Amino acid sequence: MNTDTLFKQLDPPPGGAERFARRLDEIAAERPSSRTKLVALAASVAAVALVTTVLLLQPTSDVPPASVADAPPPVDVYNAPELDRLLGRPAEPAELMVTVNMKTVAVTEVETTNKRVRIYQIN
Repeated sequence: MNTDTLFKQLDPPPGGAERFARRLDEIAAERPSSRTKLVALAASVAAVALVTTVLLLQPTSDVPPASVADAPPPVDVYNAPELDRLLGRPAEPAELMVTVNMKTVAVTEVETTNKRVRIYQIN
């Protein structure tokens, strides 16, 4: 493969640098002035201040909204037995329920030498 034809050096188009300089000048002329930017910044700060003031001065009500009042009571997470280990409480043994083919079957725990490993046999 001849790499000279792949990477041959090309000359710039005639008048290309002048056209590029004119295009840069046009783009610079279209940019907003620093005064316009300052006015836009001041307007956005004023809008944020207005929204913050309105939100802080809204009257609060002790009556919960209807959707919250009709909601079921929250789950008592701290008394959930599933979280005993995470909360540092000793685990209480629970009866295991296993369903196989839509039927509840008995489960037997098989003893192991490691107390952290539990093996169950489905009867």
